Amino acid sequence: MGKRLGRALLGAVLLGVGLLPSSAAAVESGGGTKYYVDAVHGSDQAKGTSPGRAWRSLQKVNDTTFEPGDQVLLRAGQSWGGQLWPKGSGATGRPIVIDKYGPGARPAIHGAGEVAETVRLFNQHDWEIRNLEVTNARPLTGEPGTNLRDLRGIEVAGDAGGTLSHFVLDGVDVHDVTGEVNWIGGDPAGNKPGVTFQTGWDRSKNTGGIVFRGTVADVANPGTATVLDDILVQNSSVKRTSFAGIVVKQHTGSSEGAVQTGWGERANATDPRFTPHTNVVIRNNFIQQDGNDYACNGMYLTDVRGGLVEGNVVYRAGTSGIEAYYADDVVIQHNEVYETQQKAGGADSNAIDPDKATTRIVVQYNFVHHNGDGILICQFSFGDTVIRYNTIAGNSRYQIYLHSDRAATAKVYNNTIYSDRSDHLIYGYGSSLAATYDIRNNILYSTRANASLTTSPTITYDNNLYAGAALAVPSSDRRALQGDPLFKAALSGPYGTEESGPRLDRALALVPTSGSIAVGTAAAVEDNGGRDYAGTALYQGLPDLGAFEYRTPRQQTWESVNGFVRDQFGHPVEGATVVAGSRSAVTQVGGFYRLEGFAFGSVATVTASKDGYDAGSATVAVRRGDTSRQDLTVGLQDTDGSIIGRVLDQRAQALPGAAVTVRSGGEVVGTAQSGADGGFVVPDVPMGSGYTVVAELSGRQTVERSGVAVLPAAAADAGAFLLADPVGDEQQAHDFDSLPPGALPTGTGGWTVNATGNAVDIAEVPSASDRSVRLARGTNTGGTAGTGISQVFATPLRGLVTVEARVMRDQPYVSGSNWFGLPYLYNESGTAAVSVAFDKGNIIAYEGSTSRTVGSYELGRWYDVRLVVDTVNQRFDLFIDGVRISDDQPFRTAMPALGGIAFYANSSNYGSAYVDDVRISYGLS
Repeated sequence: MGKRLGRALLGAVLLGVGLLPSSAAAVESGGGTKYYVDAVHGSDQAKGTSPGRAWRSLQKVNDTTFEPGDQVLLRAGQSWGGQLWPKGSGATGRPIVIDKYGPGARPAIHGAGEVAETVRLFNQHDWEIRNLEVTNARPLTGEPGTNLRDLRGIEVAGDAGGTLSHFVLDGVDVHDVTGEVNWIGGDPAGNKPGVTFQTGWDRSKNTGGIVFRGTVADVANPGTATVLDDILVQNSSVKRTSFAGIVVKQHTGSSEGAVQTGWGERANATDPRFTPHTNVVIRNNFIQQDGNDYACNGMYLTDVRGGLVEGNVVYRAGTSGIEAYYADDVVIQHNEVYETQQKAGGADSNAIDPDKATTRIVVQYNFVHHNGDGILICQFSFGDTVIRYNTIAGNSRYQIYLHSDRAATAKVYNNTIYSDRSDHLIYGYGSSLAATYDIRNNILYSTRANASLTTSPTITYDNNLYAGAALAVPSSDRRALQGDPLFKAALSGPYGTEESGPRLDRALALVPTSGSIAVGTAAAVEDNGGRDYAGTALYQGLPDLGAFEYRTPRQQTWESVNGFVRDQFGHPVEGATVVAGSRSAVTQVGGFYRLEGFAFGSVATVTASKDGYDAGSATVAVRRGDTSRQDLTVGLQDTDGSIIGRVLDQRAQALPGAAVTVRSGGEVVGTAQSGADGGFVVPDVPMGSGYTVVAELSGRQTVERSGVAVLPAAAADAGAFLLADPVGDEQQAHDFDSLPPGALPTGTGGWTVNATGNAVDIAEVPSASDRSVRLARGTNTGGTAGTGISQVFATPLRGLVTVEARVMRDQPYVSGSNWFGLPYLYNESGTAAVSVAFDKGNIIAYEGSTSRTVGSYELGRWYDVRLVVDTVNQRFDLFIDGVRISDDQPFRTAMPALGGIAFYANSSNYGSAYVDDVRISYGLS
């Protein structure tokens, strides 16, 4: 039953959008000859044109030049060793076909790692290969990885230039290929047997189960590009093949001594040198990469223009399940990708990745679950992608990972994103936050509170539902919704297998049920693809949030009425009672209500009421097919509000007796005095915005906060006012002058030193009497801690804390990365909350989750870096050489107390930095 459900849903969806696959039957071409090959009873001296006169060896096949319409038929249940490379080409409508004959298992060809490709086509066209089993595994006789070579299972390639068309691989079973793993970039320090970094484009990622590629006979005289056109891989399985399962790739001229052709790379979206392969379809395949530590990408779809990847299962791939790279106009849909892992030194473990220089990429209707990352948007250089109507669930790190360059754009809408194993929903950092991301109409559900929703000036959140545990709703989402999406059931398996195909139906557990806040509350999107995840036409009534457009279940005999209750100013009213006959509900956060159980065709009068408001009513008709939406307005009777807050000292202790004044322009609107707990209330403040609140106490620094807005009948929280003692309260001071030159021992002055493979020294810089700590890093060692000095405070610091240091960079950027944290401040959980970095001549600070270049630095010059952090209000100021650079900015991560500090670099960040005169104090210094 389960197998039929998965296939049935996929078939219905594909049929609904006109994409049901064509028959896999072999073409019967007139005029062709059938040749038979029998490994047991055949003879190479026979004619080969009948089962009784079959050939015996692959060599006989390889020595023959076939004609259009011919068929090469291998006897089922038999096997051969070596390479199959028949010669000749077919013609349009008359391909040459390789297939099996007779009952039994697929005929098998085993390369045993002795041939580069077990099955090969080279400078040929119009071929169809069906129903073969193919392996190319070199036995392991030494340590792991020593058996990896430049190997492939099936390769279709060419180097003669021009276009080679029509290649079909149908029903093949390719498994156990021990191909080497070559990475384009990375750190050669990670090289090990079978795995090599920094090989460049042409040497990288050429191995695996099925490989299509353009090559050249002479890299110094490349001629013209060979383009493969009209490629179809369907109904096949690929298992335990390294580097990848299926690869499409073009030559570009990156190796030493080669002429740079640029055929396989793109400088921009209209680069005239870019010469991709065309019309590539990968459909209804099963790719399984577990059991091989070097089996990485499920599909590596590069140098493609016009691609369709649909109906596949990709299970336990390494790095990426489906990756597009240097590609244009590719649709990735109706696939199930799960349990992608990190392998062979790869940094990623995502399901789907529109990567570098990819344009017009559409990722839709996929079931992405239980990977490391769900969807990685990694469009380095430039790119554009649409991520829509996917179900993304249970990934262990980031559900959506924002990692593109400034020139890239992404539209992420109407996805159902469910996180139960991670603290991250949507995450990005650094320069990746300069790309443009439009994130709207999604259901963002987390079982963990405060799961990350990264923000930046170029990330737009709009009309999303934030659900599950408490989430910090991005301020840019002015139409944000909060509430229970009322999912149909808990997500569970069984998931896709070779027999079942993609189990897209398992995601239907996350369909919202009747009256959900996700129903009828989305904003319409043009060019939306026309269908939802399940194939339902868009839209059914008002647009819905998430991947599913709600329809009344067939067996259900009733429907719901839902909507929002707002006051006359458009503000949501929480806690209002909504009544329709015998049914009643109380409005939730955002003023949402839901009433269920109305018979189809009934008419209901719905009334909302709350103390202090005039009631509001409306009449609504209930129908089959969709929830009935009815918003209600209640009239607020008293429009005044109040302002509340607290007055504290620099250690976040209550300060009673402080005078609090509220002003509007030059007019005093109200006053109050802080109580024993530091709290205050200023009542009867007219609704409005732009109020200024001032807190003052003799002997303390006055604090003023402006821009406070008051809503009617509501208390506006002006936050905490930390009135510091002007003298300050120094906790630590480190000038390092009395320490001897040389390696800094860990524990000195309370500092933990990490110098694994690198150096942390006391240096006579600026002078022998004015010494500093030198951090020098040339190798990628030390893990997350990297190379540097750090300390965790035994008693975390709460309140208003100043951290100050003098820092200097002295070496120019040469290679790798160059990011040195000078300093990073951490919360009690060890998560970075405030970050300042010196990188490639730029001073960079995180303001919230956005990294911003706040200035530049000169090599050899000392800079005074001062951070004033307010752990109560979760804000900080940054001063460089006494000049305020960042004012009242939010922390990257919540930090109720300052738990630790570090000056360091890690990963591939190389170079050196100096640190001196570190001071940590309460209050302002």
